[in-house]
Amino acid sequence: MGLPSRREAVRAVERPRRRVYPRGARREPAVQILLSSPNITCDHCIETIRGVVDATEGARMVSGDPDARTFTVDVASGALLDVLATRLAAADYPLGDVATEAHHGATADRATWRPSTYRVEKTDVGANVNYDCYCSCDAGFALDRSKADAAPESCCCGNQILVGVDAGKRIASKLDAAERYRIDVQQVTMPWGQPLDVALAIPIEA
Repeated sequence: MGLPSRREAVRAVERPRRRVYPRGARREPAVQILLSSPNITCDHCIETIRGVVDATEGARMVSGDPDARTFTVDVASGALLDVLATRLAAADYPLGDVATEAHHGATADRATWRPSTYRVEKTDVGANVNYDCYCSCDAGFALDRSKADAAPESCCCGNQILVGVDAGKRIASKLDAAERYRIDVQQVTMPWGQPLDVALAIPIEA
């Protein structure tokens, strides 16, 4: 048996290629976190932070609020926070503490709260349906039209969301303990003109 050629030997030790995500696609699994920087003063600051976050593998900028000096990011793991903190500090946006009232200000109305509106954004595979949660994060559901029975997606405070036909009944059947949730159902129109249900399962406080 002959020795392998140089090309075959190199190929044998090649590392697997890094997975490439389409622009705007949601990376799974992801953790959504609200962060703050005392140096945020305007929309330009938010866009600068967006550039730093989106250039970091495993991280994605979701939204920013220059008035509150906060921004929300999706990260593939909590370990990425140290990387982001270092890169943001180098860009003159060191991380600070999120004000308690900014993060928990709406929890008093949790028993009756429901999203006032949903934002629908077209993607290559369907649409992102997002809302402003009472915990101040930007949460939502990434609808993939090729998946007939997708799993619900969750927010940091335990809300679970599902978009599709009969979403209310479907999300109830997927919850571990449906009696522990209050399910709000609203209807939105997709970019391709189809009305679909948005079901949000909100934990009932004891």
